[in-house]
Amino acid sequence: MIKMTYVCIECGAEVDYEYLLEHKLKCTYCKKRRSNIWVKKRPPIAKKILAR
Repeated sequence: MIKMTYVCIECGAEVDYEYLLEHKLKCTYCKKRRSNIWVKKRPPIAKKILAR
């Protein structure tokens, strides 16, 4: 299972989903302490290119 990382759009702090549940969707790193300011960070996808 891939662990998803979420990024705060105010301060750029990267946290996991368990952190969000513990702190009720609030960022403790920035001063705003608002909820619903998270963006899901997708892991990089390795692409294979087949050449002839």
